[in-house]
Amino acid sequence: MKNTNPSHTSIFWLLIVSIATVCTTAWADEFVEEFDEGYHYHRISPALSVQVDAGHVEVLELFWYGCPHCYVFEEYLTEWERGKADHVKLVRMPAVMNRNWVPQARAYFALQEMGEAERVHALFYEAIHVQGRRLRDMKSISRFLGQHGIDAGAFEKAYRSSSVSEQIQHSRQFARDSGASSVPTVIVNGKYRSTAGDAGSYDLLLQLMDHLVQQETNSSRSAN
Repeated sequence: MKNTNPSHTSIFWLLIVSIATVCTTAWADEFVEEFDEGYHYHRISPALSVQVDAGHVEVLELFWYGCPHCYVFEEYLTEWERGKADHVKLVRMPAVMNRNWVPQARAYFALQEMGEAERVHALFYEAIHVQGRRLRDMKSISRFLGQHGIDAGAFEKAYRSSSVSEQIQHSRQFARDSGASSVPTVIVNGKYRSTAGDAGSYDLLLQLMDHLVQQETNSSRSAN
């Protein structure tokens, strides 16, 4: 028999929607909890030093400006950074896994010393991957930066500085100690390493980052 009572029909569909919502939420929660150490992410032992105070969590990205995957991930990471908690600090570190990566890594560290790294970070990616510019040495990078208001003399002085050389060495050693072999690689609180390939996608990598950040946050709170 056909149900002609509209109130019964409305209740029926309300129940269906409620059940679907509960199932979807439960599935999402379960999915987030399925990240497995040794598969989706890897423990770093011994843990690496971090640049945050106690009670805070560091999320560090190893990147290279010339990497197309880093360029794609940058949009995801920037969006994630906007919504992160205040006690979470995002740190970007240019990787030096190849000698051809050195000029752009030196440029980033020099710009960081000048207080300009954040302002031109996205512009650097755009110049290489959208405009097709070959920023592979100090002079070509200096000309590019001059178009964005960076003083060439100050930049080249910072680029050649001993402090930038020290940071290049630190980046090399950091990558070795972390076990990273590609970029972009994300390292959470100096303890866990993952990539989009490990996690399954860029979206899943962000979910994993949140999962590990929460894990570290809970661990810190329980210790106190």
